[in-house]
Amino acid sequence: MKKYRTNIRVPRTSILWPLIFIGALSVVNLSCEMEDDTPPPSAYVAPKPEPVTEECTFKTVLPDISKGLDFECEGPDISFFGEKDGSLSLEFTENPDASGINTSDRVAAYTQTEGVESWAGLFFDLSGKIDFSGLQTIKLMVYAPAAEQIVLLKLEDSSDGTINKEVQSETTTANEWEELSFTFSASDTDKYDRMVLFFDFSGEKTAPTTHYFDNIVMGEGSVIEEPTETGEPTTAAPTPTVAETEVISLFSDAYTNVADTNFNPDWGQATAVSEIEIAGDAVLKYENLNYQGTQFAAPIDASEMTMLHIDYWTDDSSELNGYLISSGPAETVYAFEISTGQWNSVDIPLSHFSSVVDLTDIIQLKFDGNGTIYLDNIYFYNPPATDPTAAAPTPLTPDTDVISLFSDTYTNIPVDTWRTDWSEAALEEIDIDGNATKKYSDLNFVGIETVNNQIDAGSMTHFHTDIWTADATEIRIKLVDFGANGAYDGGDDVEHEITIANPEQNTWISLDIPLSDFTGLTTKGNIAQLIYAAQPVGSATLFIDNVYFHK
Repeated sequence: MKKYRTNIRVPRTSILWPLIFIGALSVVNLSCEMEDDTPPPSAYVAPKPEPVTEECTFKTVLPDISKGLDFECEGPDISFFGEKDGSLSLEFTENPDASGINTSDRVAAYTQTEGVESWAGLFFDLSGKIDFSGLQTIKLMVYAPAAEQIVLLKLEDSSDGTINKEVQSETTTANEWEELSFTFSASDTDKYDRMVLFFDFSGEKTAPTTHYFDNIVMGEGSVIEEPTETGEPTTAAPTPTVAETEVISLFSDAYTNVADTNFNPDWGQATAVSEIEIAGDAVLKYENLNYQGTQFAAPIDASEMTMLHIDYWTDDSSELNGYLISSGPAETVYAFEISTGQWNSVDIPLSHFSSVVDLTDIIQLKFDGNGTIYLDNIYFYNPPATDPTAAAPTPLTPDTDVISLFSDTYTNIPVDTWRTDWSEAALEEIDIDGNATKKYSDLNFVGIETVNNQIDAGSMTHFHTDIWTADATEIRIKLVDFGANGAYDGGDDVEHEITIANPEQNTWISLDIPLSDFTGLTTKGNIAQLIYAAQPVGSATLFIDNVYFHK
């Protein structure tokens, strides 16, 4: 069979090419459209999530003070002390004034009602011991109801409250946020894991108050110098001389003390209290004093007493205050004048306290200040009379055997002066129970002269004088003879002084001194001066009567 081939050739630009062109054009157009709609990778920004507006759930924690404590979503478990007749409360609440230095939403609100103790407060435990090796200042924002209120921050070892330290600050404004600083030292590192706060410390708690606080943080502050070793007295305090019948003794080896007194009640103080012995005498030692209380087993009635006596010694304190406290509590402060390196005897009139403190109901004694203080001889007392109430004894020597200078019993010779212009004393002519008496006060020495009527005591055997003193610890009596020429400093003057150490006080002393005891008085025919002197210099008081020579 014959096969046929077609001779018709299909051109290469057949209908397929238009279709291919149209398809390619479509691909180009599609590609351009895709490049216009998709941004380059560097310009792409992921959509932001919607903000979470739900508030945090507040929880109780053991705070880490190094990370700060702001009370926004967490706070510590709070405990209180010092409620007494009032109440204490704390809540984490809305900021009363979100402005100034504190715009946070939530703060701590601490409320004290009237009737709480003056030392009432709160405390909470921390997650661990505080490290002060880097930052040594704890800062605290406070919103207080008044200025000049003490805020006391105390740190403790939660397992041993005797390991503690306190630092005070003071508010400077009312109803406005301010930041207070409490500076510790590097040596306080790893000691404390409990924080104690006192607001309006030692203030009168007579009305409800609310103190807001916030943002407890560690921060920069002044550097505290490390304490140096403190010295202590080497001699005992002076021995009291007041009769025990006129004393209510709290602490003294010289008297029987009130029983069962607690000299270290747990009032949250930083002071370290110990009883030590110095030169055989028991002494209270207050080391690192901030404040320290004394609690009596039963109220003391000191209303029949007029004075409070305290001996103290310090070599590093710059401030010391004492308080008597009666039920209420009612208390009044006495500020001591500080003298270092010696025992200081302080006698405080109880009238200083009596306008506030009920002297029939004294329940506590308190001290505050700084440094290390040693205390002894703490007692209430009635001081002996400063003036005699009875006249000197009436002399019995016959008038014919007497040369009298001053006595109501005898006829007295003329005396030029009972106080020379070179004397250091004040003279008063007084009457005691109808008897004329000389009173010398602020006495160092006093000169009495008979220059114009010199005394010939050659035939006499004794010099007599009656003396009464409440405070002299030494009395000296000097006789001066001007010699045969009768002139002062004429070359033949002689004199001698007799010393009476520790004279009996608050009673008339009749001194009848043999003239032979005046061994330096080798002549006695021209006695022209009599001199009395006493210790303590410039403050002793002597009452003089019945001054005469006799045989």
